[in-house]
Amino acid sequence: MIKGPQPTGALKPKIKRGLMMKCPNCGDAKLFRAFLKPVEYCPNCGVNWGEVRADDGPAWASMLLAGHLTAPVFHWVVFKTDIPTWASITVICLLLTALCIALLQPMKGLFMAIIWAKGAPTSG
Repeated sequence: MIKGPQPTGALKPKIKRGLMMKCPNCGDAKLFRAFLKPVEYCPNCGVNWGEVRADDGPAWASMLLAGHLTAPVFHWVVFKTDIPTWASITVICLLLTALCIALLQPMKGLFMAIIWAKGAPTSG
């Protein structure tokens, strides 16, 4: 079980704060001290974020979302343009990589918020 302040109230605002990479409890402090490294404790409300582990969920969600967002672009580039195959492959790979990296931190915030709000046991 996660130590510190326990979640109360609605889940939706906690999820929104997690997606915004803020503390899901108070919404004021940053959730991460580095790109994917959460703060140990929230300086405002004292929630122990060091115990909440999202593991592989954020990476999976980032890739799934990036693939779905890129599919229409892939279709357009391959079937509606006359650019060479090597160029279309390069464009799609760069787009997928950029989207995955851009979505990874918000997805980790989302997963951490849900895990904490539901009081789920962590893998740590």
